[in-house]
Amino acid sequence: MAVASVKIIRRKIRSVNNIKKITRAMQMVSASKLKKVQGRLLAIRPYANKIRELLVGLVQRTGGAVAESPLFRPRAKVAKITLVVLTADKGLCGSYNTNLLRSAHGFVKTRALTTRYYTIGKKANDALRREGAEILQHVHGLPTEPSFAQIRKITQELVKSYEAGETDEVHIAYSRFVNAVTFRPEVFQFLPIQPEKAAAAGGAGAGAAKPAQAQQEVEYIFEPEPKEILGRLIPKYIEVLFFRLLLESLASEHSARMNAMRNATDNASDLISSLTLTYNKARQAAITKELLDIVGGAEALKG
Repeated sequence: MAVASVKIIRRKIRSVNNIKKITRAMQMVSASKLKKVQGRLLAIRPYANKIRELLVGLVQRTGGAVAESPLFRPRAKVAKITLVVLTADKGLCGSYNTNLLRSAHGFVKTRALTTRYYTIGKKANDALRREGAEILQHVHGLPTEPSFAQIRKITQELVKSYEAGETDEVHIAYSRFVNAVTFRPEVFQFLPIQPEKAAAAGGAGAGAAKPAQAQQEVEYIFEPEPKEILGRLIPKYIEVLFFRLLLESLASEHSARMNAMRNATDNASDLISSLTLTYNKARQAAITKELLDIVGGAEALKG
């Protein structure tokens, strides 16, 4: 019985050690992906802040041009909204997907409006389909470094849906990346564009620049006219904003998976230590029992 117990413990140690190797490898892969995404995020934040400041300044100078653009004009009555949910395609990233979906559900519950979903990531799509939610479009399999062509395709679909009156507002549920251990689920209003709130929100929250009050005191000469510049700037602003929110979520996902795999690796190490101690005790008990049997047999032969 003791020999069988020793073999079982040895098999468990081998299995846990194999799992530890896998989680360690996944941790290193996630760390590598996080470094790439974080580099792109840190690079796009200043650009996104500047293009936002330029947009706010142009809106203040053009006035009537904003009223002419449907992307700035809120609906008189909001009855239906579109919620873009940015989750991961895979699990093994702790409570990242769960917290994001909980935040999205909380937002929908507070609005109490007809909600349609645009899901990015298999986890959001699977969860919302199980709930019977209306899903307009589903995107999955985005690479670690998504291209602007992919971003443009998604934003054009959202803008087209809003301009056609199919939805009254477009919101994005994403995770704002703060650092490698902190990321917070948030919901941001994507359409209609709110210039008066853009300076405070920074377009995405994290890394936002200060309000452009200093720029408002400076007079610029525009060529071409501000109205024409605004018409060209709006599509670019929308694409950059969405790209930034996507990178925020991707960085949060890889960070969450890296932390989860590091915790799993540490737990595996602790379990191996505990099993090794148990194994040594069982092995020592088996050896002691065999010695007692030998001594007992020798005494019996003497008698």
